[in-house]
Amino acid sequence: MRSIFAVVALVFTVACNADPVTWGDPVFRGAPQAPSDAPARLSTGDSAACVASVRVASGGGPSYAAWWSVNRDSSASLVVARLSGSGELNKPVVADSSDHSIRGCGRPPPAIAVDSISGYVHLAYFLEPAAGPGIFFAHSMDSALTFHAAVPIVFGLNPSRVSVAAHGDRVIVAYEDPNAQQPLIGVALSRTMGHLFESRMQATPENGRAAQPEVRLKGDTILLWWSEYSANSAISATRPAYRSAAWR
Repeated sequence: MRSIFAVVALVFTVACNADPVTWGDPVFRGAPQAPSDAPARLSTGDSAACVASVRVASGGGPSYAAWWSVNRDSSASLVVARLSGSGELNKPVVADSSDHSIRGCGRPPPAIAVDSISGYVHLAYFLEPAAGPGIFFAHSMDSALTFHAAVPIVFGLNPSRVSVAAHGDRVIVAYEDPNAQQPLIGVALSRTMGHLFESRMQATPENGRAAQPEVRLKGDTILLWWSEYSANSAISATRPAYRSAAWR
């Protein structure tokens, strides 16, 4: 009887630890055009805003903007505002004010996504709070009036660019790994609207040099874009890269 229970337990453990994502091969030529959340032009009305950090997203309904607003000590607050029907921003809300850095505007922009099913607003960003630097996630379930406490995705020293996407219960954060010696993109996966991230994994090949991720979700399909850099430091050119995955 014990052996039967042992087999059942082993099967259950393997099933729970099985990789939930099946990646397709990377595509370097003929890849679909990468999306962007950077607006061509948007006035925040915030004199302390880092203009280059502004990002906008919409889930088919209202649009929302997120940006860094620099404090007097050169730390920054992550600010979010809803766009009105006329394109003007409603009163901004501080989503995260725990930054302890002195980077001013010299920091990666935040990422923002609006789920078309729930309307929830999701954020991902590199931050340097007192507990230690890393990549964090926060979301709002009330149209960006309030935000839940930030959830750490991965701790690491290197400032990293991020992207976030959501579809119903599923949320994915793609990020430049802040601990990697060779540039690569990692992803964190949540099936609980971002309340908990159950899986983390490397998403780009071992022999590449990947940066600047952009991620989208279409149902249970992950779409990931990034820029591939040359290993030769004398060459500054990059090439676009793309791959998709089935999220079981």
